Amino acid sequence: MSWLNVKHAMDLSPWIRIPLMWPEPGLEDVDEAQTPEAWARYFAEGLWADFASEKPKPGEVDLLSNILLMYAVRAPAAFPDFEVFLHLPHPRDIPLPAYVDLVEIEEGEDQRTALRELTHADASYAVEPPIVEDFDSPHLGTGLRVLRYYQDADSNEVHVGLRYAWRYEKGTEAADVLIILADPDAGRILRALDDVDEFARTIRISPDEEVGTWNSS
Repeated sequence: MSWLNVKHAMDLSPWIRIPLMWPEPGLEDVDEAQTPEAWARYFAEGLWADFASEKPKPGEVDLLSNILLMYAVRAPAAFPDFEVFLHLPHPRDIPLPAYVDLVEIEEGEDQRTALRELTHADASYAVEPPIVEDFDSPHLGTGLRVLRYYQDADSNEVHVGLRYAWRYEKGTEAADVLIILADPDAGRILRALDDVDEFARTIRISPDEEVGTWNSS
């Protein structure tokens, strides 16, 4: 068996991974992995420290800590069991969540058809034809990247969605890899596109025997 390997993305700036359990398994002795509050405070202070030439205004560290805490609690619920990363290039920016997971392949499902369905490449609800492009990964081969604009059912606002998908097949193993992002601000997605592409190219599938070393470099 194989598993979704996100360890390289964990060290990729400007991305922050949200643990899916507290304390995070295997990190029981790491203070910031114990609770979402500790995690949020650790990264809020660390992000502002990274911008040493730009001092935070009074209350900005607390504000970022509260924002990160909100995402740590709420973001994983949007796509349960998906790995969750936040794109946050500056501590005053609003985080942009990215979700990554493996998707089981239905028996007899054609690869191209499956990837188009996963990426909503033919979405009838899009307000204009989605932008569908082949996307190459050094680890997963050629997949799809789809950018689409759609009307949110709750707010009636036009949102932008960005999805990547690949088919992974090795021996008797097969699964689809899916990355999901969405935001009401098209500019936010477009400004992050180069970073998201870089992030997507770090995702890989690893043999199950390597799972115990996934936190190593």
